[in-house]
Amino acid sequence: MLHMQTTSRYQKRNKPLFRRTVAGITAAVCIVSGSYAAFPAQASADKADISIYNWNSYSKFTVPELKPSWTVKVDPYTEQNEAYLGQQAVAEDGKVFAFSNSKLVAWDAATGKQLWTYGSNLTPSIVYDKGILYGLSSNHKPYAVNAITGKVVWQSGTSTWLDTLERTEALIPTADTLYVIKGSTTFSFDRKTGKLRWEVDEALAEGNGTAYLHESDGVVLRTFFVQGALTSVQLNAYDKKTGKKLWSEFGQGEALQIKNGLVYSVDYYTPLLQDYESVPDRKVQVNAYNHKTGALKGSLDFTWKMPGDPPFERGQGSVLANDGKIYIEQAGTIAEYDLSTYKNGDAPMRTFNRPGGVQGELMGIVQERLIYRDSVTDSELKGIKLVNGSAVQWNGDAPVSQVSIYGKGMYRAQRNGTLLGINMLTSQPVFRVKTGADLHEETLKTGGMIIIQAEGKLIGVKLPASLK
Repeated sequence: MLHMQTTSRYQKRNKPLFRRTVAGITAAVCIVSGSYAAFPAQASADKADISIYNWNSYSKFTVPELKPSWTVKVDPYTEQNEAYLGQQAVAEDGKVFAFSNSKLVAWDAATGKQLWTYGSNLTPSIVYDKGILYGLSSNHKPYAVNAITGKVVWQSGTSTWLDTLERTEALIPTADTLYVIKGSTTFSFDRKTGKLRWEVDEALAEGNGTAYLHESDGVVLRTFFVQGALTSVQLNAYDKKTGKKLWSEFGQGEALQIKNGLVYSVDYYTPLLQDYESVPDRKVQVNAYNHKTGALKGSLDFTWKMPGDPPFERGQGSVLANDGKIYIEQAGTIAEYDLSTYKNGDAPMRTFNRPGGVQGELMGIVQERLIYRDSVTDSELKGIKLVNGSAVQWNGDAPVSQVSIYGKGMYRAQRNGTLLGINMLTSQPVFRVKTGADLHEETLKTGGMIIIQAEGKLIGVKLPASLK
């Protein structure tokens, strides 16, 4: 009825105008003394030089809109140093911790009630483990705070500040140690007291360290980017007690698994030496090193051939290790092997077709779905069901800003100021929340609440039962 009424008003309003226009056109042509009178040409609108339509443009979903339970202001992560992105807020045990006015603040995740504040002029980096929050002061001295009371447990007297352009910085707690990564330097602190145990730098990396650190059986593993005739990743092993370098291997990536005293790692250097364009043979080589000595104990070679004729496609696809399995992209398919039982020359346990049109990297396995990050469609996530190999995707209705997954819930923050909650099992959107932001950081979750990190604020939303 409303649409019909609106159309009727539009027609009535424009009928007189149409008649006047016709009369004007009729009167505009007349003959004077056998010649035409001159009249100004009609003005016309400018035309675009190029105008195209995006046939992949998004259509808006009709889903219930959830109202936030609470919203609090925090220090905008968009104004922070890139080294601390992803570290400025955590949600654990029914609480949310973030920085406001350069202070560490705790809120109740269900109500948004402020519980306590700590410090001043703090570096916006925080990590939680076993009831303790670890962070850095303004001069980069680590501290530990009780997550329930906000009382300081210890403040280290050692600064981890380094005058370097390297952006990688992270806090990594383990059972009895707090590691602080700063570029190619690693600091080891006693977790109970904050006392520095050791500090070590990989000089060949010249500050270019990754965020990877893994501790196992008295050995600390880290990776770095080392430049030489060819640039590649390098795997280092350090003694946990002293920081002494035990061994290093140029061209080796982070550990896929550590089992029976062996570190399994992909060789990324050897493929750089191969002539890919004229030779169809491809190989992913996984080397096994003694955990403590670095002695090479064997290699697993996963081989295949590229189809067609030369020149062949260069490079290799993604490699992902998960729960004792390894997944390797091989000429448009993904092959699955068991790392524990594989022998060179064995066929894959099973293979899957890559989702159509996807070019990107394997991210992980969630809810028995192999997840791809698609570089063609601006980091959209697509997947493969391991049970039957069928493709699956989780569409939004605006370009993606950030995606987080917890269990069967996918939380898609979008660049139109909204967040969609999607059921991963059905691929259907369940709810929408207005965030009012273009950019978003990682969506957090604790209990039955998600906490959306928008620009300069945290938004607490109670999850519907279907996604808890």
